[in-house]
Amino acid sequence: MIDNHWTAGHALADAHGVGDQLTAEAEVMISTILSDPEYLPSVAARAWRWAPEMEEVADTLRAADLPADMAEATARALSFWEQDKDQYDLPVSQVLSQLRKRPT
Repeated sequence: MIDNHWTAGHALADAHGVGDQLTAEAEVMISTILSDPEYLPSVAARAWRWAPEMEEVADTLRAADLPADMAEATARALSFWEQDKDQYDLPVSQVLSQLRKRPT
Protein backbone atom coordinates (compact mmCIF):
# COMPACT_ATOMS: atom_id res chain seq x y z
CA MET A 1 0.00 0.00 0.00
CA ILE A 2 2.67 2.51 0.95
CA ASP A 3 4.65 1.69 -2.19
CA ASN A 4 1.58 2.43 -4.31
CA HIS A 5 1.02 5.78 -2.57
CA TRP A 6 4.68 6.58 -2.99
CA THR A 7 4.58 5.73 -6.69
CA ALA A 8 1.42 7.75 -7.34
CA GLY A 9 2.85 10.66 -5.39
CA HIS A 10 6.02 10.71 -7.44
CA ALA A 11 4.09 10.37 -10.70
CA LEU A 12 1.87 13.29 -9.74
CA ALA A 13 4.82 15.40 -8.59
CA ASP A 14 6.57 14.64 -11.87
CA ALA A 15 3.47 15.65 -13.84
CA HIS A 16 3.55 19.02 -12.06
CA GLY A 17 7.32 19.51 -12.24
CA VAL A 18 7.94 19.26 -8.47
CA GLY A 19 9.52 15.81 -8.23
CA ASP A 20 12.75 17.11 -6.72
CA GLN A 21 10.85 19.04 -4.06
CA LEU A 22 8.86 15.93 -3.12
CA THR A 23 12.03 13.89 -2.79
CA ALA A 24 13.64 16.56 -0.61
CA GLU A 25 10.57 16.70 1.65
CA ALA A 26 10.45 12.90 1.95
CA GLU A 27 14.06 12.81 3.08
CA VAL A 28 13.22 14.78 6.23
CA MET A 29 10.01 12.94 7.15
CA ILE A 30 9.81 10.80 10.26
CA SER A 31 9.72 7.20 9.10
CA THR A 32 8.76 5.55 12.40
CA ILE A 33 5.05 6.42 12.26
CA LEU A 34 4.09 3.04 10.82
CA SER A 35 5.88 1.23 13.65
CA ASP A 36 4.08 3.20 16.40
CA PRO A 37 0.38 2.26 16.80
CA GLU A 38 0.11 4.82 19.63
CA TYR A 39 0.23 7.47 16.89
CA LEU A 40 -3.14 6.30 15.48
CA PRO A 41 -5.38 8.28 17.89
CA SER A 42 -3.66 11.43 16.65
CA VAL A 43 -4.45 10.42 13.07
CA ALA A 44 -8.09 9.71 13.92
CA ALA A 45 -8.44 13.04 15.73
CA ARG A 46 -7.32 14.92 12.62
CA ALA A 47 -8.93 12.73 9.96
CA TRP A 48 -11.94 15.06 9.69
CA ARG A 49 -9.81 17.51 7.72
CA TRP A 50 -7.85 15.01 5.66
CA ALA A 51 -10.79 13.09 4.15
CA PRO A 52 -11.91 16.08 2.03
CA GLU A 53 -8.29 16.79 1.11
CA MET A 54 -7.91 13.21 -0.12
CA GLU A 55 -10.98 13.73 -2.35
CA GLU A 56 -9.14 16.73 -3.80
CA VAL A 57 -6.06 14.53 -4.29
CA ALA A 58 -8.24 12.02 -6.15
CA ASP A 59 -9.54 14.80 -8.41
CA THR A 60 -5.97 15.97 -9.05
CA LEU A 61 -4.80 12.45 -9.87
CA ARG A 62 -7.68 11.98 -12.32
CA ALA A 63 -6.85 15.32 -13.97
CA ALA A 64 -3.28 14.08 -14.49
CA ASP A 65 -4.57 10.79 -15.97
CA LEU A 66 -3.31 8.85 -12.93
CA PRO A 67 -5.30 6.27 -10.96
CA ALA A 68 -7.31 7.86 -8.14
CA ASP A 69 -8.49 4.68 -6.42
CA MET A 70 -6.00 4.84 -3.54
CA ALA A 71 -6.86 8.45 -2.71
CA GLU A 72 -10.58 7.66 -2.84
CA ALA A 73 -10.11 4.66 -0.55
CA THR A 74 -8.03 6.73 1.86
CA ALA A 75 -10.72 9.43 1.95
CA ARG A 76 -13.33 6.80 2.72
CA ALA A 77 -11.23 5.24 5.50
CA LEU A 78 -10.50 8.65 7.03
CA SER A 79 -14.21 9.49 7.00
CA PHE A 80 -14.76 6.57 9.39
CA TRP A 81 -12.99 8.67 12.05
CA GLU A 82 -15.06 11.81 11.48
CA GLN A 83 -16.86 11.38 14.82
CA ASP A 84 -13.46 11.32 16.57
CA LYS A 85 -12.65 14.93 15.68
CA ASP A 86 -10.05 16.40 18.05
CA GLN A 87 -10.23 13.41 20.45
CA TYR A 88 -6.53 12.70 20.92
CA ASP A 89 -6.98 10.44 23.95
CA LEU A 90 -8.90 7.57 22.36
CA PRO A 91 -7.56 4.07 22.95
CA VAL A 92 -5.82 2.51 19.95
CA SER A 93 -8.29 -0.40 20.05
CA GLN A 94 -11.22 2.01 19.59
CA VAL A 95 -9.49 3.84 16.75
CA LEU A 96 -8.90 0.53 14.96
CA SER A 97 -12.45 -0.69 15.58
CA GLN A 98 -13.83 2.49 13.96
CA LEU A 99 -12.43 1.28 10.65
CA ARG A 100 -14.84 -1.67 10.79
CA LYS A 101 -17.89 0.60 11.00
CA ARG A 102 -19.56 2.61 8.28
CA PRO A 103 -19.60 6.36 8.87
CA THR A 104 -23.01 7.72 9.80
